[in-house]
Amino acid sequence: MICFFNNRFLDYEHASLHVSDVGLQRGFGIFDYFLAVGGFIPFFDDYLDRFYGSAMSLNLDVPLSRGEMKEKIFSLIHQNGLTRSAIKLLLTGGYSDDLYLPSVPNFFIINLPVTHSPDEYTEGIKLLLLDYIRFKPEIKTTFYLPTLSLLHELKQKSATEVLYHNSGYISETTRANMFIIRNETLITPSTGVLKGITRKHILQVASGLMAAEQRPVTLQEVFEADEVFITGTSKHLAPVVRIEDQVIGTGKPGRLTLMLAEEFNGYYKRQYSAE
Repeated sequence: MICFFNNRFLDYEHASLHVSDVGLQRGFGIFDYFLAVGGFIPFFDDYLDRFYGSAMSLNLDVPLSRGEMKEKIFSLIHQNGLTRSAIKLLLTGGYSDDLYLPSVPNFFIINLPVTHSPDEYTEGIKLLLLDYIRFKPEIKTTFYLPTLSLLHELKQKSATEVLYHNSGYISETTRANMFIIRNETLITPSTGVLKGITRKHILQVASGLMAAEQRPVTLQEVFEADEVFITGTSKHLAPVVRIEDQVIGTGKPGRLTLMLAEEFNGYYKRQYSAE
């Protein structure tokens, strides 16, 4: 596989950073992640908007213009020849003489095969709870320590994600946005969350199907919801049937969740089949 590192294409196996990079030393870096299907990238501009916005928020300079970025990404997809693949943009704090202060950022574009499918989650997933508030949640940073430290527990309890909550309110999961359905109204947290690209388009699809609200959501509301699901780039829409030991709704993916998933899947396919 080929990747792009700073200003050149090279073999992915040979791509590396010096140990002094602030991304490694201090966890200072951002990324974004999206899928390429048949040479087309659904919601491409949305993902680039978020990536450049995250970089600006942390005063990190992206070494490529938007046009150059698109050109390098499509060149990489062409070189690797993958029908369905993932693109990861990674921007670190750069090499540091004192192992603390950022310098000129290092930048990767990684293109790898995708082996998983949204269909893996159709039977419903389980979440665990974590009392935690992400710092600058609107930025997609590389800091995942709180949830990576729980990987053993997630596996042991057959859970897929961790749901963040604090002071009685929920925000998001490790790698996804949270939605509940109550009295046929779709509800999602409005603040303290990454404004997910799939979240944005789920709300757009839902606008013609049901009432929707973006507002603070309590943990109690989640437990009392008729249906719960999470959304993300790789999961699309995954029904939640259990949180810790509590069953959600009927314990099976709900009717409106499944309807919305079907509508979104059709909407998603139209993003690239129209090309």
